[in-house]
Amino acid sequence: MSKKAVTVVSGGIDSSTLLYKTLREGYIPYAITFIYGQKHSKEIDSARRICATLGVSHRVLDLGGLREILSGSALTDPGVDIPEVPETAEYYETLKTTIVPNRNSIFLSIAVGYAVSLGANYVFFGAHHSDRGVYPDCRKEFVQAFEFAERLATDNHNLVVSAPFVDMTKAQIVKLGAELGVPFKDTWSCYKGGRVHCGVCSSCRERKRAFREAGVLDPTEYER
Repeated sequence: MSKKAVTVVSGGIDSSTLLYKTLREGYIPYAITFIYGQKHSKEIDSARRICATLGVSHRVLDLGGLREILSGSALTDPGVDIPEVPETAEYYETLKTTIVPNRNSIFLSIAVGYAVSLGANYVFFGAHHSDRGVYPDCRKEFVQAFEFAERLATDNHNLVVSAPFVDMTKAQIVKLGAELGVPFKDTWSCYKGGRVHCGVCSSCRERKRAFREAGVLDPTEYER
């Protein structure tokens, strides 16, 4: 059976680690990255670097028009500011402002279509347990239900739609990434598009905590 696998790659820690993991496990990855109206292209640039480093097939698909119909997210809506989180504050509440409605369902539907065209039975994405409380389409129940629906949609009961990190924390992913040799300095997590990571948005705070809890040195440059 073919081990071709479509992997959704954003350029962040989770999907980059996932890409390295699929290679180690003998899959033939076909990476796909989505432009969906983000306020900056830093993560797209990171996805390109990661894929080029590994020499894997990589497609970047422009869905920028989604910004016009999926409003209200700090990631895409010019009218919604990206919140900054004080060092001593909890960042999970501010993550809610970054929800893009139904984003994973949209991306995964396209990824499944891409898999069908490739003759691939595997679709992977990097949702993890730490996202469970904020993003409904990162939960295990969603992944299981989506896989069931797509098996019906494609008439392929061998189709696997999987989030291998769905029971893992971000710190555990960082630890795994370090073991796999993921070049963390080439990944991008910040919601702002500056020269380096801002260090104060909720995603930067989450990244810092993950490295700290994993006991791994964070090579990321932050604004001081």
